Amino acid sequence: MATTMVEPFAPWLREFNQIMHNQGTVSAFIPPADLLIDDDGVTVYIDVPGLRAENLEIELENDTLTIRGERPFPYSHEDGGGPVRRIERGFGRFERTLRVPAGLNPESVQADLHDGVLTLRIPKPETLRPRRIEIKAETNGDQTAGSPQREQETAAAS
Repeated sequence: MATTMVEPFAPWLREFNQIMHNQGTVSAFIPPADLLIDDDGVTVYIDVPGLRAENLEIELENDTLTIRGERPFPYSHEDGGGPVRRIERGFGRFERTLRVPAGLNPESVQADLHDGVLTLRIPKPETLRPRRIEIKAETNGDQTAGSPQREQETAAAS
């Protein structure tokens, strides 16, 4: 015997109920963020539509990057637009905290705000960047061809 699940309300009716229940309610603004880490540093992209640089505050302490700001509610009763029917966009104060690699220098953070996207670039200090280590190996008492001694011998023979 198969069991069939029946949803008690059609999707349009559920959405209508949400509209009526949340009529005029403003949800919190939580900007989405992307964090990319590469060998040279960290890049963060945060969507903050409608905000200006003066609406944002950026702080880097230890391994915690914090972005604070406020997206003000753009409508008022004085606008004469009538009663609010539906508010889907979020507004208000926000704070995003992201974990980044430890040891990044707060003085080196570069911030750019363009087309509603805040881009932060935090380069890794030289001491934290990965380094390629050359391996010196000997075969039958001779050093490999990549060693400085072998290169000097080859140059002298020429």
